[in-house]
Amino acid sequence: MQLSWAFAALLPFVASAADIPVAVGQNGLTFEPSSVTAAEGDVIVFSFYPKNHTVTKSSFDKPCETSGDDEEDDSGFVSVASATTPTVWNWTVDSTDPAWFYCAQTAPLNHCQGGMVFAVNPTAENTFAAFQDRAKSGGSTSSTTTSGSTSGTQTSTSTSPAGSNTSTSGNNGGNGASSVVASTGAVLLAVAGGVAGFALL
Repeated sequence: MQLSWAFAALLPFVASAADIPVAVGQNGLTFEPSSVTAAEGDVIVFSFYPKNHTVTKSSFDKPCETSGDDEEDDSGFVSVASATTPTVWNWTVDSTDPAWFYCAQTAPLNHCQGGMVFAVNPTAENTFAAFQDRAKSGGSTSSTTTSGSTSGTQTSTSTSPAGSNTSTSGNNGGNGASSVVASTGAVLLAVAGGVAGFALL
């Protein structure tokens, strides 16, 4: 009986994480939606559309400059040929603090300075609109190449970003925590269900 309570106590932590879909470049130089409110453990599911974009972490003060060198916070350049099969990269929210992102593509034009930025948990003091204005007013860029190592969890899908029909096309390391959480959650739910069923007998 004590074991079933232990599993039941863990269920809210596993079940509370949400997948939040974001389209990258589906309608021009945009992230859609342009900002989201997310809890720790939520997974931002970035679906990349043609042609070549990134999701790269920056800072509010320097929207078009890479913040740190953490590969878990940078999708790398994701080249997509077909809008019917976008590539997906997952980023797991590790804090409720604001997080700021931009597209580092600079050819043939600078996507960040074109306003292609994204925010997680912007505040009343540091709004998404102010962040985007900073980017458009000439935030500096530190990345000018169109290739690089890709991190995170990438998949191809034939549905919209909110769809669930995904097939893995590769995982190049990095932030694959969402897959682990989903697998762990399924195991915990299965075990908890079995224990709860046993307890009812």
